[in-house]
Amino acid sequence: MKKTRKLEDSTPILVVDENVSLEEQIARRANELWQQRNCEHGYDQTDWLRAEREIAEWHQKRLQAETLRS
Repeated sequence: MKKTRKLEDSTPILVVDENVSLEEQIARRANELWQQRNCEHGYDQTDWLRAEREIAEWHQKRLQAETLRS
């Protein structure tokens, strides 16, 4: 039998809006993480730190890609 993956199990694609501040980018991502957990409280610091890491990695990869194209 073929296994199917539920939509809830998949990690959403990280979308970063470069037209807002870095802090706003992190806040938006932290909020997405909170919503993925069905708005369960008590993990705000964990969500914020994960969001910081993900946003920083996204920007680092973007800069590396730009450097390779130059």
